[in-house]
Amino acid sequence: MQTLVKYLCYLSGLLFSLLIAGSSNHLSSIGFWHVLNTKADPLQSYWQFPRYFSNNIAHLPRLTLGFLARENIPSAQYNYSLKLIKTNKNEQAKLFWLQSITYITHAQRQDLANLLLARARWDDLLLLKQQELLPKGDAYNHLALHTSNHYKRIPNAFLNDLGFTALNTLPASNSSCIYNVVMIGVHREGLYKLQSFTKQFNKVPEPQKGVFCFSKPVYAAGALECKNTLSMANCKWKNKALRGKVAKQFDYSVIMSKNGTANVMGKQMQLSTSANYHVFLHELMHFSGFEDEYTLPQSKQKWLCLKQGYVAPNLYISQGEPPPTGWHQSESCQQGGVAYKPSKDWSIMQYQQLGLSKRYRALWQKQIQQQETLTLD
Repeated sequence: MQTLVKYLCYLSGLLFSLLIAGSSNHLSSIGFWHVLNTKADPLQSYWQFPRYFSNNIAHLPRLTLGFLARENIPSAQYNYSLKLIKTNKNEQAKLFWLQSITYITHAQRQDLANLLLARARWDDLLLLKQQELLPKGDAYNHLALHTSNHYKRIPNAFLNDLGFTALNTLPASNSSCIYNVVMIGVHREGLYKLQSFTKQFNKVPEPQKGVFCFSKPVYAAGALECKNTLSMANCKWKNKALRGKVAKQFDYSVIMSKNGTANVMGKQMQLSTSANYHVFLHELMHFSGFEDEYTLPQSKQKWLCLKQGYVAPNLYISQGEPPPTGWHQSESCQQGGVAYKPSKDWSIMQYQQLGLSKRYRALWQKQIQQQETLTLD
């Protein structure tokens, strides 16, 4: 009998608790409805039902959310900051997410980081990282690429998902092309730029299909020392063994740094993210021996302009003899001999933005054939 009484008492208490909880949730939803649809005081309603409001606060109108955010309600500050970021009011948003950042969940910090990444708010992401509040994940890894962290510290799986690879996992060369070119970047923007160059090239391979194959972008920050300069882009290998490994596996290399003008020295091209595709194509033609048709540097003129005859597929230097038929004077040499070029008009080798003409594509194809013949011989 006593056991039955105890059981009935327990059951009555449980039903009463459920009734009270149900009533509380009902009252909470009514209070929230009044804030949404009447002029009920949002701050007073929030403090009456803080848990319910925090769970549903993102559904509040922007003005109400902003009011609660200014009243230092962390959940309101966080959600209001997201709305501000989405309308490009990033600095205003920062005032609110900074105040709420230590109160929000790990998942919410991840969502905030992804939103900041989508807006390229690198300084904000860096601030979160410095405060040890940036969760590990895509935004964390993208920031590492942007700030040129050492290539060994970047997860290979993350790089592979982006279509990149790291220097310690060099891609294999492609036997279907005459020349293999490794594309090397030392920061995030450079990797994406190299990727875009390759995609554009592969749509219309120059000077024809099967000549050049480009590797996926290789991340090599930490292995190269790049000067921050407005003059020629200049990155140097820190390790001769790594440089030798790359040179052995690939015919040419392209290195993209943050600063500097495009240039080619031997089998290595260097350029920065400011370069566009036509600049890249101009420099690629240097790999095949083409010469600039604008005024050459004085140091180069001193020896090149003393030569006679064809010094490049697109440059003939006369020391008094007639130039080839149909060729026209070039600005390349201002001392020594007189330089001539195949085209009367400007070409890609004089003004890069013009793009590649049919005449110069044919010259390039002829040069590739001659180089291949020499290699076979």
